[in-house]
Amino acid sequence: MPSSLRSRLALFALLGAFLIPIGMSSLRGLTHVLTCKESAETPFTLITPENEEPQLLSSSRISLEDEEFLCGGLSLNMGARAQGPGKVDMILPITNHSEFLWQGTVTLVVGGTSIPADIGSIPAGETRTDTLELSLDPGETEVNGSLLIGP
Repeated sequence: MPSSLRSRLALFALLGAFLIPIGMSSLRGLTHVLTCKESAETPFTLITPENEEPQLLSSSRISLEDEEFLCGGLSLNMGARAQGPGKVDMILPITNHSEFLWQGTVTLVVGGTSIPADIGSIPAGETRTDTLELSLDPGETEVNGSLLIGP
């Protein structure tokens, strides 16, 4: 084999070795580069009886003085609404209190499963909302959320 061909093959193999991690990576539902990740302090417990609407339990303290901003000026105020036997809508509004445009995703942890919800661009001073419908098995399920933000 000529040495020029051998050096070209070595160059392609080296480039291929650098591309393997990129090809194997996954953003796990994210549509933007992640610059901040913070947990929302609004856990929900959903109790689902057989063939009945789920019972929604949550406890969070709301006051004007203690308004909590995540990731430098954003707030996530999750809510839940029963929609029939075994069905719950999770309402995920993000409000941008900063002066910058942000990209937002909310990751819900339902039981042990992570579900990403792409909120999209949130201009300064505006609110964007997404709603996810959850189908629940009978029993008790915990739901927590995290805010994933990027520029």
